[in-house]
Amino acid sequence: MSNSEQELRLMVDNWVTDVKRRGAELYAANEGDKVQYFSFEGKGDFRFSVEIDYAIQEINVQITDPKTGGIEIEVLVLTDKNLRSLARLMCSVREGEAVVPVYLLAQLAVICHGYERLVQDLDQLHGIQTTTGSVAEIEADLRRFLTPEEQKRTDNPLLMRGGKKPKPTSGT
Repeated sequence: MSNSEQELRLMVDNWVTDVKRRGAELYAANEGDKVQYFSFEGKGDFRFSVEIDYAIQEINVQITDPKTGGIEIEVLVLTDKNLRSLARLMCSVREGEAVVPVYLLAQLAVICHGYERLVQDLDQLHGIQTTTGSVAEIEADLRRFLTPEEQKRTDNPLLMRGGKKPKPTSGT
């Protein structure tokens, strides 16, 4: 696999992650010889059949309107700009945002409350004051699931040493 194809595959992988987070539901994914196929249901219940051809660097998109059954076919050059345009068409929220189900928010609230109680109980039991080390380990574990570009966007400039570089974290 050429370096160019690897870069294109990484770009497409990031795009798939992005559109899923933004609300497009991936129903099927398949791969043939230098071609990937995806089926999504996106904004307005429109169906998107996307074929990514790495050999000729092209995106074939078939958009089906569920109300009329009408089909629109687009052929685009495989570029980051075209993938972003397609994502805007498919997704109900803007780039950089995510659709978060209510059940997940509820689970996070329960986890945060449980963690707070656990730390309080541990501190009381051992007569210590907990540091942020365990939180840093959790953050490092979560950062594994972010693309390098997303990791850069989450770096907090207030936590940078000497204003030059972020504090090192384990696992990244």
